[in-house]
Amino acid sequence: MRIKGIITLALAAVMGCMHGGAQSEAKSSTVSEADVGRLGPEQEALVDEARQALANAGDALSRTNLRLQEAQNEEGTAKADQHAAESDQKVADAQQKVANDSRDPDALEKACQLQEQAKAHKLADDAHLEYAGKLIDQRKAEMQAAEQQVKVAQARVEWSKLQALEQAKNPAATKYDPGRFQTAVNDAQGDLDKAVQKAHDLEVQATAARQQWEDSQRRLQAQGDGTSNQTGTGSGK
Repeated sequence: MRIKGIITLALAAVMGCMHGGAQSEAKSSTVSEADVGRLGPEQEALVDEARQALANAGDALSRTNLRLQEAQNEEGTAKADQHAAESDQKVADAQQKVANDSRDPDALEKACQLQEQAKAHKLADDAHLEYAGKLIDQRKAEMQAAEQQVKVAQARVEWSKLQALEQAKNPAATKYDPGRFQTAVNDAQGDLDKAVQKAHDLEVQATAARQQWEDSQRRLQAQGDGTSNQTGTGSGK
């Protein structure tokens, strides 16, 4: 009797684990690799397509990260331009002091021109730094959108696995709740839509800041300083 009791308890424990595992899978939005391994070549085509979309999303994320790095380089260039503008202002101030002391008309005129150019440089360089900051904000938002696109693709891969099991009429499909998979995809897509909208809004701001910077450059060049200290790449385009 004691042996029978032990066997009964063991069977109950096994059944409990199986029941618990089934409940866990029903609450999950991922398909186990063991179940995916039951798919034949024909059913795997749907999953392979979703996996390719995931790979593409990963590639897009890498490209977006490179654009963020370019924007950060743009900010470094803008800061260097600002330092150059500060040097120009110091030179202009020194020339102004000499001209004021001498009261020489030519020196005063030259000092006035240097002051105007230094101020124009400062305005252009401030606009450049403002643009670089807006561009970084845009690129960071695009990174968040790209990361969310990867999450959408991951959710679609899992959904495709379940759809493939269902199309193959594989009994393993009944362990899962299709609604959870669809909800996972819809939720991820909703977050992606928000991230894309945020990136678009910041792109509008960066574009406006870039226009202001370019306008300030044109005003600087109109003063006869066509070369100027501006070295930015304008990587926002």
